[in-house]
Amino acid sequence: MNSRKVKREELGQFGLALLAQIEPRDNSINRWKVWLMNYQFNDECADDDYGWLTCALALKSVNFGNFGVGSVLVDHSVSVVAWGHNEVFNPYFRSDRHAEMVVVDKFEDAYQNVTKLEGYTLYTSLESCPMCLARLITSRINKIVHVAEDTTGGMVHKLENLPAIWMELADSQIFSKANCSLELVKASIQIFLINAEELNEMLKNR
Repeated sequence: MNSRKVKREELGQFGLALLAQIEPRDNSINRWKVWLMNYQFNDECADDDYGWLTCALALKSVNFGNFGVGSVLVDHSVSVVAWGHNEVFNPYFRSDRHAEMVVVDKFEDAYQNVTKLEGYTLYTSLESCPMCLARLITSRINKIVHVAEDTTGGMVHKLENLPAIWMELADSQIFSKANCSLELVKASIQIFLINAEELNEMLKNR
């Protein structure tokens, strides 16, 4: 058995354990929990396992009353070294606690001696917003990969609109769409939409 297959099996077990912790608050969350638990990785899609894991974390986020976005950071040996999900509303309001920010915070706190992130990849279930994109550029993580595009709030597809200094800093990084199944891309979007409208209204009314 090759090492990548072993890693994929380990990721599957880790993700199933995360999903098992979810006690669904409503039927839509329960449906996606069942769907994710029954999902079979697509061997033709190199990022399917990591993409699936971000979706599992996104669903956990929704169940806590946060925006449905999950993220994982993988090192050069394809091991997950940090993971998390959006925490803007729960456990208490924090405007900066987007999934990517949570993961980078965890990594930088836990691995203070790691200063070179060549070979590291951050996966996120949804294309990063302007705030997260600036943080990821500053972090110097080598590669940033999103499962689903966010044409209304995402910034990666508008990278060329950043100020010149940010464009220069980002020049050595790779920003791309994940090589995932179409089913996972759709799942990522639908999980995000479960409560996005409600939470956006809450932000507007603060």
